[in-house]
Amino acid sequence: MNLAPAPKYRRTLFQAKRQNLHPGQSVSQNVTRKKPAPSSTGVGKLTEIITHDCNLSSMPLLMPLLAQLSRDDRWFAWVAPPALLPKTLLTDAGIDLGKVILLQPDSGHSAFDLARRALSAGTCHAVISWPGYLSEFELKALEQAAACGDSHGILIRGREHA
Repeated sequence: MNLAPAPKYRRTLFQAKRQNLHPGQSVSQNVTRKKPAPSSTGVGKLTEIITHDCNLSSMPLLMPLLAQLSRDDRWFAWVAPPALLPKTLLTDAGIDLGKVILLQPDSGHSAFDLARRALSAGTCHAVISWPGYLSEFELKALEQAAACGDSHGILIRGREHA
């Protein structure tokens, strides 16, 4: 089953930043939510995972981590995931799909741009991205965005992009 996002999700994620919303709240509601205070628990950091391929089904050790990350009260953004993500694989692993927001790059937004914006928005607890090759400048920009948004960034890249 293809979990490709509808274009409205990208809009919703960044509109939610302006309105301080969390999953389950509508963008049209005027509910305020305080941004969490920065902590020293590793929030605002990037983790890189280098694999021989980017297929989630070949990374069974990653699934419990993703399930845990989906339990926070903020969004869990997935940027440019593999084309087909079996919904049953994700739900069987305990991932709360109600808190997952999928962002796909297009001609106006690269995977790097989407990940940077999602990390800095403050509306995502974690952002997992399949960005391909990133320069040192782009890695530093993602680290800064994660710190700004008090988010965790997880980059999954194949060996050829490391």
